[in-house]
Amino acid sequence: MTTKGQVGRRALCLMTGTLVVSMGLGCPANFEPSEQGEANTIDRTNKGASYIGSAACSACHPNIAALHSVHGHNQILKKLSDGAPSYPKAGIRAAVPSPPQGSEWSDITFVIGGYTRMARFVDSQGFVMTDGVDGVNTQWNLDFPPNGTVAGFVSYESGQADPKSYDFACFKCHTTGPGTEGHQDSLQGIQGTFAEPGVQCEACHGPGSNHIPNPPSNIYINPASSACGTCHSRGDDVNVIPASDGFIQDYEQYQELLASPHAEMRCTTCHDAHASTAYDRDTGIINGCQACHAGQTMAKHEGKVFTRGGYVEPLSCESCHMPYATKSAAAAAEDVIGARGARMGDIRTHIFNIQRLMVDFNAMFTADGKSVKKDSNGKAAVTLDFVCLRCHNGKGNAVALSLRPPGDTPPTMPKMH
Repeated sequence: MTTKGQVGRRALCLMTGTLVVSMGLGCPANFEPSEQGEANTIDRTNKGASYIGSAACSACHPNIAALHSVHGHNQILKKLSDGAPSYPKAGIRAAVPSPPQGSEWSDITFVIGGYTRMARFVDSQGFVMTDGVDGVNTQWNLDFPPNGTVAGFVSYESGQADPKSYDFACFKCHTTGPGTEGHQDSLQGIQGTFAEPGVQCEACHGPGSNHIPNPPSNIYINPASSACGTCHSRGDDVNVIPASDGFIQDYEQYQELLASPHAEMRCTTCHDAHASTAYDRDTGIINGCQACHAGQTMAKHEGKVFTRGGYVEPLSCESCHMPYATKSAAAAAEDVIGARGARMGDIRTHIFNIQRLMVDFNAMFTADGKSVKKDSNGKAAVTLDFVCLRCHNGKGNAVALSLRPPGDTPPTMPKMH
């Protein structure tokens, strides 16, 4: 006979462990927790638990740990102990061959990033290195083939005259167990402390000391997109999408999603939260667009492959509906995407909607350029210089197109489905 408690425990396994079961871990058949209860989606402290470290989590969840080891979350902050930072072999573009000019690796305590797009450096006192203080270029950009970025040092905050603290507002999304008190490793430039560098298991699931003796309920599992939005948003208002220099600023996927046609959709509808979309895309994306939009086609783009030099992109829904309208490290230069007004950052937007009027990027942003413009329903749309002209610019194998001036706009472009 199945008891009510057993039904509840099995339901809890299904609620919290779909991915785990698919990996062969599952909930043990003889699992009998001493305390019953629903999944914890409220108490991020897990009943005042303490942090135990990702190594402890990996001991029971090795398959998830293997996926997470390749994720950018895991690699976002590296503490150095002996030379250059190391990255998983799967990160084929990941490399930081040297610190900024004039520094040795022994002068660097942490490297921020270096895995997908760029790296910045924390010096021996815990301050983030800037051009204005150090007198040399202090940001390392990785190769990024989609927009033609070639690895090398570039300028970062040349106007920063005073040492730049690595403060809580910044490192809270680079670490696990961040706090505002004290100085990590007694480094005066780090304004606060953390339990572990990188976004590890307990960064999202909360501290785990109560989970080990009594799983599964004593761990925080919140499937809502707002949980991801604690870090994947910028500023104080999730209904505002900050922008600068004609691009959406980085880490705003949650704000973009809220301004999209899919505002009610969970991030985990499409993403495996433990797997990398950059270096393990087949695992990282669990549902593509046509899982829901099965009736939509790509019209004349069906089966097309865009090439530019060594860059090859089989066209997909994302090619047009998730263009590179966001900038983290670098934007495409004119010699890569031509002089016809094309714009291309280095992160795909989650706005999805396309502005079909033939206007340039200025129509996408507010008059001051500081945020993305929205309609009366709170929805945004990406302009065609991000969508079409990144390919149709005379620099690749696509036919070149041109946009009209903002005051000379025909009704609409043809529908793209």
